[in-house]
Amino acid sequence: MNDVKMKKAALKKLQKDETGLTLIELVIVTLFTSIALAALLNSFTVSITSSTDSETLTIAGELANVKLEQIRSDKDGRGYPFIIQSNYPQEINPEGYTNFTRAVSITAHTNYKTVQVTVSNPQIPDVTLTTILANY
Repeated sequence: MNDVKMKKAALKKLQKDETGLTLIELVIVTLFTSIALAALLNSFTVSITSSTDSETLTIAGELANVKLEQIRSDKDGRGYPFIIQSNYPQEINPEGYTNFTRAVSITAHTNYKTVQVTVSNPQIPDVTLTTILANY
């Protein structure tokens, strides 16, 4: 009987020793968790950068559109001859938006003019809108 009790006690001791985590297991779990967390945080960084670029692109497009509408209005109000390059100088920080530059290019042809508005910002590619104004 005594022998059976000793075997049971030894078996319980062995079972207790095997129930914990080893140092190697902890290091491996920590390593995998760190890699997964780094990948997750990287995706957040990319999405935040992309959303900022989208906002900047939208502002640039709207700044270009506003200038084109102004030029179309000038043609209707002041006449076709008013639409010349010197009446539309380059603007820095147009409409109060910092880091933006807006430039107008007007090319005269026989009976029409090509008007091109380009808005620049260091964070995004240039945004260019073009229209044709006829002499009618």
